[in-house]
Amino acid sequence: MKLSKKIAVAVAATALLGSAGLANPVQAGTADNIIAGGATFPQNIIESCRATFAGDTAANPLAATVNYTGVGSGTGRSNFFDNVYDGFAMSDSMWSSSNSKFRTALDSPSVKSFVWLPLISGAINVAYRLDGVKPAGTVLQLTPTTIAKIFAGTIKTWNDASIKLDNPVAAKPKLAGLNGAANFALAKKGTKAALTVSLKPSVVNGKTKNMVVTSSTDGGVTSKRVYNAKPKAGKVVLSLPYAVGTEYTINYNNVALGTVSIDATSVVLPATPITVYHRKESSGTTFNFLNFLNKTVPAVWTTAAAEPFLVPSGTNPTDGSFVGAQGNDGVANGVMNKDGGIGYAEVSFVNERQVAGKLITAAKVMNPAGEFLAGTSAGAAKFVDAAAVNSTTGVVTFDYTTKAAGAYPITAVSYFMANTSANTNSANTAAKMLTAQRFANYVLDTCAPAVAELKGYAALPANIVAISKTLTATIK
Repeated sequence: MKLSKKIAVAVAATALLGSAGLANPVQAGTADNIIAGGATFPQNIIESCRATFAGDTAANPLAATVNYTGVGSGTGRSNFFDNVYDGFAMSDSMWSSSNSKFRTALDSPSVKSFVWLPLISGAINVAYRLDGVKPAGTVLQLTPTTIAKIFAGTIKTWNDASIKLDNPVAAKPKLAGLNGAANFALAKKGTKAALTVSLKPSVVNGKTKNMVVTSSTDGGVTSKRVYNAKPKAGKVVLSLPYAVGTEYTINYNNVALGTVSIDATSVVLPATPITVYHRKESSGTTFNFLNFLNKTVPAVWTTAAAEPFLVPSGTNPTDGSFVGAQGNDGVANGVMNKDGGIGYAEVSFVNERQVAGKLITAAKVMNPAGEFLAGTSAGAAKFVDAAAVNSTTGVVTFDYTTKAAGAYPITAVSYFMANTSANTNSANTAAKMLTAQRFANYVLDTCAPAVAELKGYAALPANIVAISKTLTATIK
């Protein structure tokens, strides 16, 4: 690849960014097939879109294939500049503003060898596993301050006073699960409890197992099955037996979605030690998570966002309270396998484990409007709607003070990087760049609107899609 001097300098500097180093070189694709990689955050939707893109003759008339490997944002960018990929790279974060050579390469109007555009967005869940919470099935809620203290290592056990304060005695009349595709509302009706069940067609099919509702009057110590039947899509009202203090736990398709109650119940937290799971490689997911903490509670999380997660000073590095893991997959796997574990991962990685019946829960995070919300596609979309976007660079800047109802505050945008006509690398042929361009347009126009929500992501709003489409035209 013949690069301008500015880009050549940027390539050398990029190698310093990825804490995991470069991935093993891969063989360039053949014909119009392309090799791509980078962020793990968008990996699940990239996998889905590339599968359908391969057979879409309108969007992909040459039946080219896209091969994608998730290695982290930092390593992905390094690989892109070092010509490991002949297609595109994905990154969820920008270069460090302290690296002037990267900033020059990215921002200078005279450097046009690559383009950077928003492709997809999604929520980052604060996921945890905590056995022994009472009532059984309780989904914990956490303020940004408490989250910051947990990841700073100053809150060390789950029965800490701050977590207790975030989870006061209260009734739980509503419950949402499966990324918002299943909703339950409870109300008293005479001597009975009326449970309204709303299921989207996307979570009901021929393989769906029974929905089971159990009731308990002793905080989940003992329970009784009060409903067991195969569910139907749409809205159904169930009449269930009721006594004061009854809690109803819903299991759907063998997944414990949570508990609802009419009457106030107290949350009992075990004294389990907290184990923090974080990304061990340079990660855009880490950058966005830490940016949320720094912008929201700067008095607690005092350092600016960065791609590497640095274990807080004063923490014993050998006591196992902080564990590095590879990719969103690694963090989610660590959390689900450790009682007391907590970490941050894109929604789809949490959802797929919940569907498989694994013990992992998305905490409800308080937004600036005072709402406690688990990360969902709808919540991410509302947060992105409140963001600003630069029509020239495609960079999206979040508003962490927005009080938009339903906006989930830990959200990321994943960006698509590809070469333009100024790039003369022999591997990046015009045919391959056309495949990259077609794939980006396919995700923006067809795949994301159709499957993003089902996969746990959020398609970009129309104003950002329009900017991204203008930028894809420069890929050639």
